[in-house]
Amino acid sequence: MESARSEPVAVPGGTEPGAARGSRAARRTGGLGLRRREALIAYASLLPAFLLVAAVIWYPVTQTVYRSFTDWNGATSTWIGWENYARIVANGELWLLLRNNLIFVLSVPGILLISLVVTMLLYEQAPGWRFFRSVYYLPTILSAAVVGTLMRIVFSSQGAVNGFLGNAGLERFQHDWLGSVPTAFMVLIFAFYWQTLGQGVLIFLAGMSAIPADLLDAARLDGAGWWNRLTRIIIPLLVPTIAYFVLFNVIWIFVGLFALVYTVTEGGPGYATTPFDLMIYRKAFEAGEMGYASALSVILFGIVLAISAFQLRTFDRLTTDV
Repeated sequence: MESARSEPVAVPGGTEPGAARGSRAARRTGGLGLRRREALIAYASLLPAFLLVAAVIWYPVTQTVYRSFTDWNGATSTWIGWENYARIVANGELWLLLRNNLIFVLSVPGILLISLVVTMLLYEQAPGWRFFRSVYYLPTILSAAVVGTLMRIVFSSQGAVNGFLGNAGLERFQHDWLGSVPTAFMVLIFAFYWQTLGQGVLIFLAGMSAIPADLLDAARLDGAGWWNRLTRIIIPLLVPTIAYFVLFNVIWIFVGLFALVYTVTEGGPGYATTPFDLMIYRKAFEAGEMGYASALSVILFGIVLAISAFQLRTFDRLTTDV
């Protein structure tokens, strides 16, 4: 009796089921191999950028964090743990630096309002707007060191301000502007405003270009004055631009005041007007306390990171609502 044998089942087109499954598996294997090769090529292309970022950013950051736990003078270092951070808190320098930077942060709404008003006047083409557009932007292209040196000369004891007051018979108002804390901060904030105004006007003019002109024309025909148009139409529509302006300037206050403060007051009287970045420079390159300066840098990094995260989250909510 012959054993029963299973005959192959014919498939339309002459292809056997096993061969079809093998063909599909081969295609899948080939597709996976192609995607794997593309991924490898992509990672290999990005590797130089990753190495550059690691060498330029992450290695210095990790080294700064490590050095903040050491007594480091630039040549030799000794591990001391949290001692640098304890000193920063115990000697009161942390609160002094936070206060000094916070004073500048609290001045941001002022330059924001001034920039908006000037932007509105330029946008409305007030008389002389072409001339003033150039005048307001001129300080922005100057370096902070140049602006600071100019302010130091103008507000010195023998400077232009005291000279003008003397010539006007107002000698009683003459003052050592840079020698006392309140007036020194006034001069620094004035310098900050003077240099930032052109930048703010440029940013807000760019934002206003996205506002439909018909909307402003309709408001003008309805009798709305420039102040009503500013507060009821322009400011609500400029919320994302305002958020960007505030974010940029708050971060700049914590990381970019060095040149301005150093050239105007050198952080004085004493440390009364010294911001974080100037104190880091002083401790590192004047006092030679590199480990202490590294601890200040880590604290500043954490502050800026927290402020950036908070403001970016707020910015996302504002732009979503708009």
